[in-house]
Amino acid sequence: MQRSRPAFVIVLAASLVVTGCATGKVRIASTKSCKAHGGTYDASAHTCTFERSSKHAAAICQEEGGYYDPNADYCELGRD
Repeated sequence: MQRSRPAFVIVLAASLVVTGCATGKVRIASTKSCKAHGGTYDASAHTCTFERSSKHAAAICQEEGGYYDPNADYCELGRD
C-alpha cells in the first residue's frame, strides 16, 4: 500500500496544476504579443507596426478576446 501513496500524490498534484492553469488568467505584455505577431512595438504610442500597417495594442488584445489595461500595457486573457 505504501508504494501507491507517492504515485497518488503525484497524480493529485498534476491534476491540480492542470486544472488551475486551465481556468486561470493569462497576462501578455504588449511588446511580446507584438513580436509574436511579427511586428515591432512602439511603447510610447502603444502601437504594433507590421511591414505594411500598424495596430493599437488594445485592438490586438480585443481581437484575441482579452481585456487591455493601458496603464500596465498588458493584455489579460481569460478574464471573467
